[in-house]
Amino acid sequence: MSKFIISCGGTGGHLAPGLAVGQALINAGHEVSFVISRKQVDSRLVEKYSGLHIIKAPGVAFSLRPIKFLRFAREFLKAVKFGMKTLKESSYDVVISFGGFNSLGLSIAAAILKIPIVLHEANRKPGKATRLLGRFAVRIFVPYGVRIPRRKSGQVKYSGYPIRGEIQMLDPAESKKFFGFSPDSHLVLMLGGSQGAAALNDWANCNFDRLAEAGMDVLCVCGPGKYNYENRALKAQDGREHSIKFLEFCDNMAAAMSAADIVIARAGAGTIAELARCRVPSIIVPYPFAADNHQLENARCFEKQGACVVVPQNDLQKLFAEVLELASNDALRENMRKNLARVDELNDVSKIVDDLSRIARGGNE
Repeated sequence: MSKFIISCGGTGGHLAPGLAVGQALINAGHEVSFVISRKQVDSRLVEKYSGLHIIKAPGVAFSLRPIKFLRFAREFLKAVKFGMKTLKESSYDVVISFGGFNSLGLSIAAAILKIPIVLHEANRKPGKATRLLGRFAVRIFVPYGVRIPRRKSGQVKYSGYPIRGEIQMLDPAESKKFFGFSPDSHLVLMLGGSQGAAALNDWANCNFDRLAEAGMDVLCVCGPGKYNYENRALKAQDGREHSIKFLEFCDNMAAAMSAADIVIARAGAGTIAELARCRVPSIIVPYPFAADNHQLENARCFEKQGACVVVPQNDLQKLFAEVLELASNDALRENMRKNLARVDELNDVSKIVDDLSRIARGGNE
């Protein structure tokens, strides 16, 4: 048995794959600790994982604004000191980083203490943390087809996105009933990632009447601090009552995706992987201000695989027509599901676990 510590906090896109790899390592007989941030979103996401060893570390996101940069620098030094203390208290064999500000302090501490560091980059455009920490890592896992230049031989390996065990296709009718919709409803699910998306929430709220008249119900997961809408219902011309329901947070994403006939979502790597696992057709609206515009890269790759439709945020006036087209085109949705199955085949966490076990035993190849 080996001992791993996984740094995976800050956003759901970092936390979810970290939990997936950690669960797989635990199932393989290893001991695992998880380092998350002190943000509320992290605490809410790990609430249902009561059996895991969770450590909350200091740290804030990087910014070039003078006051925020000073705060980042102060918290970064705290995080390195915290990481040194944490790693010295227990004999960890490997530190695994899933990127983001939460990973920096612990990873730098690991480099100082000469503990092997493994990085996982989920997006198709590597983030700042991956680029900075890559020089210290014994292994960097990246999506298929992504190139990281000037790395030593054998350091970079291709992998899919690790998905938590509970994310799987469920019965659609039962999933609809779970959220209070009719089992035979045509449900549109709006997702803005763990942070929420005000633009998508507003679009759902403003366009519900048109969606209802087209025979659709809506479930909108708003995100923390963006939950300021009222549930409502409308009797459409077909004589049926259709509803829109807003949730601030959803901790049963498998049921939400399984209930949906169509998902409208951001282009986080985790969201894309979960859409593939649940085989749900989608329209992707990349967040235009994501770091290094990585969401656009994610979305375009997903679209090239025939697994979604992409609508830029500055073209939201076209979104309703795209929803109608996808909802009415059975052949298109079926073709998407076949392509989603092929995408999902790449997300095999067992290869990552096997490699991590070798690294913990002192092997890098």
